Amino acid sequence: MKKSRLLFGLLIVLSTISSSCDHKERNVVLSKSVVSMENIKASDANNDGNVNFNSNNVQITVPVDKKKIIKDGNMSIKSIDIAESKKGIDELVKKHNAYYDSEELQNNDSRISYDLKIRIPSENFEKFISQIEQGKDEISNKSIHSRDVTAEFVDTEARLNNKREYLKRYKDLLSKAASVKDILAIEENIRTLQEEIESKEGLLKYLSDQVAYSTLDISLYKENEYIYKAKQKDKFIERIKRSLSDGWTSIVDFLLWILTIWPFIILILAATYIFRSRIKKRKVKQQENA
Repeated sequence: MKKSRLLFGLLIVLSTISSSCDHKERNVVLSKSVVSMENIKASDANNDGNVNFNSNNVQITVPVDKKKIIKDGNMSIKSIDIAESKKGIDELVKKHNAYYDSEELQNNDSRISYDLKIRIPSENFEKFISQIEQGKDEISNKSIHSRDVTAEFVDTEARLNNKREYLKRYKDLLSKAASVKDILAIEENIRTLQEEIESKEGLLKYLSDQVAYSTLDISLYKENEYIYKAKQKDKFIERIKRSLSDGWTSIVDFLLWILTIWPFIILILAATYIFRSRIKKRKVKQQENA
């Protein structure tokens, strides 16, 4: 009985700590330094080329070459020979171990265009863009963006490690639980922690992918020269046939329209008849009075 009470007491303590860990992860818990997003601030690079992040008394040093940077950009390219330009981009994609995330072709009278979304290894991103700029085509628009997610990455990793420690503790408690009440309470906390861990792992996976592969959106297009094309007319006999057919169709449509408004026609005829009858009666009375 005492053992069951002791386990239940430990369960309550762990539940209280776990529920508030997202708000108090700035403290050192279970010997794991958790860096809060609200307190992580990047300082200027020091003399050793490192960047420091502080969380209360915990200091984490991240080397510059280990920073997590997400790079992306978009370019609009006016091509002279779009087939040759597309072939050149294909070769660059292959050369730099990149790949097409999406590719869309549009071809109409005014222009031919490719909308390309390319994922490029981050270490080859600048080289890829530089080699495009060295081509013969005109760069009509270019925009490059970088986003430092080191703080978010470090914080997520720390929170994830913290939750894994709690999960391990709960599993240890589950093996020692004696009552059904304790088992159900521990299993519920384990389920919640597992969901949170999966969410954090998914976020880390997404950030890692965005850091490892930069995204470049390219609009490759070529304006088509306007060529006037005279509209070809049918032969005279065909035009006569079409006119007769259109005339007959108009007559049929008119008759059908008359049939659809027959109640209104009857009302108009009746009103006309009554109106004329009254006028006729008035004339007769006037003549009699005269």
